[in-house]
This record gives sequence, C-alpha cells and structure tokens, in this order.
Amino acid sequence: MSTGLSALLANQAALRVTSNNIANVNTDGYVRQEASTVAQVLDGQSSGVSLDITRAADKFLTATHLSSISSTSQYEATAEMMDRAQSGFGDPTSETSLFASIDNIIANAATLASDPSSTLNKTDFISSVESAFTDVQDAYNMIDDLRDEANQKLSTAVGEANALLEQIATLNTEIQKYTMSGADASGAETQQSQLLDQLAEYMDFNLTYRELGGVEVRTTSGLLLADQEAGQLTVNSETDGARYPGISVSPAGSDAELDITRQINSGEIRGLLTARDSELPELAFALSEYASALADQLNQAHNEGTSVPAPTTLTGRGTGLLGTDSLGFTGAATFAVVDTDGRTVESVQVDFDAGTLTTSSGTVSATGGTIDSFVSALNTAFGANATVSFTDGVLSMSATGTNGISIGQDETTPSDRGGRGVSAFFGLNDIVETSRPVFYETGLSGTDTHGVTSGEITFGLRNENGDLLQSISYTPTAGGTIDDIVADLNANTMFGSFATASLDADGQLTITPKASTNVAVVDVVSDTTERGTTGVSLSSIFGLGTEGPSERARSLSISSELALDSSRLATSSMNMTATAVGSLAVAEGGNDGALGLQSALNESVTLRTIQGTEYLNLSLSDAAAQIASEAGSKANYYENRATAALALSEEAATRRASVEGVNLDEEMVKMTVYQQSYSAASRLIQASKDMYDTLLSMV
Repeated sequence: MSTGLSALLANQAALRVTSNNIANVNTDGYVRQEASTVAQVLDGQSSGVSLDITRAADKFLTATHLSSISSTSQYEATAEMMDRAQSGFGDPTSETSLFASIDNIIANAATLASDPSSTLNKTDFISSVESAFTDVQDAYNMIDDLRDEANQKLSTAVGEANALLEQIATLNTEIQKYTMSGADASGAETQQSQLLDQLAEYMDFNLTYRELGGVEVRTTSGLLLADQEAGQLTVNSETDGARYPGISVSPAGSDAELDITRQINSGEIRGLLTARDSELPELAFALSEYASALADQLNQAHNEGTSVPAPTTLTGRGTGLLGTDSLGFTGAATFAVVDTDGRTVESVQVDFDAGTLTTSSGTVSATGGTIDSFVSALNTAFGANATVSFTDGVLSMSATGTNGISIGQDETTPSDRGGRGVSAFFGLNDIVETSRPVFYETGLSGTDTHGVTSGEITFGLRNENGDLLQSISYTPTAGGTIDDIVADLNANTMFGSFATASLDADGQLTITPKASTNVAVVDVVSDTTERGTTGVSLSSIFGLGTEGPSERARSLSISSELALDSSRLATSSMNMTATAVGSLAVAEGGNDGALGLQSALNESVTLRTIQGTEYLNLSLSDAAAQIASEAGSKANYYENRATAALALSEEAATRRASVEGVNLDEEMVKMTVYQQSYSAASRLIQASKDMYDTLLSMV
C-alpha cells in the first residue's frame, strides 16, 4: 500500500506539472517543467517512487540568447543616435543641406569676382558665408545635444538595471526557500529567467547557477551583481574633470565603489557609452575640422586683399603668442597707410629673410628677432601715420585720421609663418571670427619659452570605445621651453609607454598614440595653464585633445564688422609697386581680392581625425562630402550590426524555445501516460486493501 501510495502521489504531481506546462504554452519566456520518477530504496529494497521536477533549461543556449540580446540592444542604441546625427546634416543632395553651403559660397564668390563693386554681390557673399557657419553651429549643437541625451538615457538605463538586479536577488531567496523545503520553485525560476532576459538588454553579464537554486549574476570580470543581495550600479558622481562620467558598481555585500565602464561590453548601456564618448565626438571633431579649414581658407584669402576704402583699424585674433617669441617669418610683405582715395601715405616694406624694414623715404631699420622687436620697429617706421601694438597675443594696427591700413604679400617670396602670411597669421583682416585658434601651426620653435608660470594639464588616455583608461597630470616647469615640454611628455613617467609627442617645422605639437597599446586617443581632461597673459592655454594653442578642437565649430561666425558693413569686404588688393608716397596703392573696382576668395575655396586642405591621422589634399567640397559619407556610413554600420545581432537573437530564441518550450502533443502523451499510471497505482492500492480485508476476515 505504501508503494502504491507513493506512485499515486508521484503521478498526481506529474499530472499537475503537465497541466501547468499546457496552461503556459503561450507564456513568453516560460521554460517547460520536466517530471521524472526516481526509485526509492530503503535498506536495499525498493520502497516506491518519488518525483523529481526540473526545468528544461539549456545553459548554453541561454548564454547565447542573452549575449545576442545584449548585442542587439547595444547596436540599436548606437544606431539610433547616429541615424539622428546623420539626419541633422540634411540630405547631401539637397540644396538646403549643410554641405550645399560650400557650393553657395563658391557660386557667390564667382558672382562677386565678376562685379566686385556691387553692394548686392558683396551682401550675398557675406550672407552665404554667414549662413554656412550658422549651419555648422546648428549641426554641432545638434551633435552636442545628442551626447547630453545619451548621457541622460544612460542614467535611466542604469536605474532600470538596478531594479532588475533587486528583483533577481529577491527571487534567489524565494527559490532557495522553496528548494530547501522540497516545494516547487519553477514558477519563481521562470520569472527570474524573464528578468535575466530584460537585464541582458541593458548590459552583458556572466551567470553561475547556485546549488540551492537561482543564479549568481556577475560582471564579465567577476564582480558580484546579484546573489541573495543585489549590487548597485551608479553613474559616477565624479568625472575627474572629464565632461561625462563612467559607470561604477558597489558589488553585492560590499560598500566599495569600483569603475566598470570598460567591463560593460554590450547592451544598451555600452551602446549609449559608445555613442556618447566615441562616435558622436568623432563626428563633432570631423565637423570642426571641416569648418575650421573653410574658415582658414577664407581668412587667408581675405587677409591678402583689402577693401576700398581700406579699413582704418585692423585688429587681429588672440594668437596665444608672446612678445618674446621668435619672429619666425620668412619672405616679404608690405604694410601701407593709404588715404581715402587709396593713395600711399606711408609704405613699409618688410624683408623677413634679411630682417629689415624699408620705408617710402628709403629709411632702413632692423626687424629684430622677436615679435615685440618687430612690432616696435614697424611702429617706429610708420611714425605719426599709424600705431602698431601687440598686447596679450593680439596684434593691432590703426592709421591716423581717416586713413586706412593695407597689407600685401610679395608676389615672389610671400611672407610665411606656419604656412600663412603675416596678416593671415595674426588674423588682422579675418572674414570669419573665432574665440579659439582655427589652425595649430603656431610657428613656435622648440627654443621658444613655453610661457607658463602656473597651472597643469590633465590628459586622459582613451580606448577605441572612448572609455577613459587613465588620467595623467602634467605641470610645466616655469621658465622652460617648448622642447622641454616635448621631452617631459615623452618621458616614461608621462606618455613614454603610450604615445609620442613631437613638434614639427611649422610649430604644430602632436601627441600620437602608439599602435602597440590599447590607447586610441590622448584627450585633454582639463587645462588650467596660460601662456603669459594671453588667456590661451597650451592645449588650446596646440589643439590638443578632442573637446577643445571640436568646440571651434561652435565659435566660428562671420566678422561682426562685415555683417554690419559689406563695404569692408576685401574685394581688391594692394599694388605692391605703389610704395612711393602719393602713388595709387588701392584702386577702386579691383577684383583681385574677390578672385583670391574664389580661388581659396578650390584649394586643397588637410583634415585631422580624432585619432590623429589625416585626410590629405581634399578640396573643401570633398571634405564636406567626406563628413557626410562618414556620418552615413557610421549610421549604416550600426544599423547593419543591429540587424545581424537581431537575426542571431531570434535564431537563438527559436532554438531555445525548441528545447525549453512546450510541445502540446508531447504533453498530451505524457498526460495520458500519467493518467494510466495514476489509475494503475489506484488499482494497486485497491487490490492491497482487498487482500488486507480478506486476510482480516480469515483471522
């Protein structure tokens, strides 16, 4: 009777398991329960049967499915951000897109060259330049807003992951309690499996199945996220000076807070991190390079021309240079004061190679070896006709009375420092204004003093995903030179193992990551240095890092003076032979300046990438196309990866369902077997009862 009773109870439980499977045939994420009988043995003799209930879970298929869920969410998150970034540039084939603006400037430059005296042509050209840089600012702000949005979504995703970890830990306690009491824990296990699928959407993790039921959830590096207690993910409160924080965890049962940004390899959190710290910054950097190249080309051409009448005052941009820096120019240029009719009042011809200044009267003086000495000599040469000053890195020239200032390049050996003429280098007649250096060929030599008396630079070493690997702080030694800085950066205590710093012949300082390391970008996290009293930091003047150079796109705009007065547009140029007093130096109706602007838009440029490599000899139109192509290809890349990951996820889900899901035909067969076994066990008990009754009646 005891044996029959055990069979009755076992088959009754098996019927309950089968009924539960059938009832949950359409329940998403439900894992089929399997009932198997186990023979009971007492003192070496069979004493009935017991039922063992397990879930038909496949650990390997589960791991594959969870991994594919994480990959899908990762690529979808990045693709969504990049697709929106791409759309912000507009359709490259549209006449109203950002990249059509360069064509509009070129077209208006051609019209201006044909009739440089037309106020309408000048206004149209200025308007097209203004519109182009307004579009650049809008595009940059859109990318910047997307980065902020990604950061906000990151906080939300971390909060959702924490809630799931709490529920998983709570279910671990319930499953353990049911298991220890011999009760059925499959319901809680199914619920936990569904929560794990949801957690995989946010991040990847490793699972360890607990002996008493449930799972341990750990990071890929082994940090405990959930057991019977849950760990806590946080978006770091401290950024160490960087714009955005990383992700930390307090492991279950610990108060420690450990950075795990680099340990999250997939899931929505990784997708948002990649968009925020890598892909969107690369796009912003590329946009800034294009916009800065366009501004630099226009400025160089405009500085070699002059308006009619010539402007009374020319004030340059903040160069970050010191008066004690070496002059560093080669070639020759002419500085002239002209009256309202464009006739020479005073002319100073500067031969930088010979180091001399020659006035209209033939007086010769020395330029000296520094910027201060040159400015002083030029100021003296002009006498009462003009004043020249160099203050806090800004060169300024003002003519006396209603006269104007005109500057021309020698046709045979034009002045040059860092690839730009003297007027263009100092930005005396820029058409595009900026609060940041547009170019980084400083013309500084290694023997020039670095000019920093206080402050430090904190560099951030980042991997290809944009994750911060390490921060390194550097304080320049007061009184040192640029060469000293290069040597310090290349020391083993700084970048010796990760990157190489170098200063080229044009005075451009670059820091290039070594291919043998996982450092992809050397960023500038913070910089409190300043060259003298110029207000320009070392990282700003040399264009170090990513955030600073990218910000150029936000600061570029049409000259406020040109926006208010189109007659200031430099459509003419100075006659370099008109050095004698009274000769016609600037003729009304000349179009050399306009032709120079038109020609500049067809010049080849070199653009850097965020990793430091270069795109060489691109036209401005090709440079615009390069950015459009890059934005589109990035969006397509992540969309394709998301599609592939989704296909893998669906295949893994299908295979998992085939193993773990409910098959109605199989369950109906099992139900029939269990019903028959239940009936047989009942008959066994009834037969035993009848035999027992017969035995009692015989006594």
